[in-house]
Amino acid sequence: MSNRASGTPAGTSPETIVKYEVLFAVRTGVTVLLPRVPAFDCGVEMPISFKISPENPRDIVINADGKTVLLKGLQKEHLDAAVSRGFIMFYETKDDEVVRCTPCNYQKN
Repeated sequence: MSNRASGTPAGTSPETIVKYEVLFAVRTGVTVLLPRVPAFDCGVEMPISFKISPENPRDIVINADGKTVLLKGLQKEHLDAAVSRGFIMFYETKDDEVVRCTPCNYQKN
């Protein structure tokens, strides 16, 4: 797994995540396993939210304390489940070890 992950200065393209693994369980919902995302360093006191991209209904736009991250190509059933539950859980990894669990709440467009 790899991705491009850093803050997004104003006027530039959002960082984009294209390499990730989706785990889905009926009880816990959608969990995305991905390399550590520095934009998520804002901590739990700054909520992280996602909305469906207006440009592609399989992409989500994540807002993390003013930084924008684009997660590309979620399967429709995973996206539908995340929206219906109101959140996605991100498990961030470093050297194949989970280092952070980051909840991300759904924000209607």
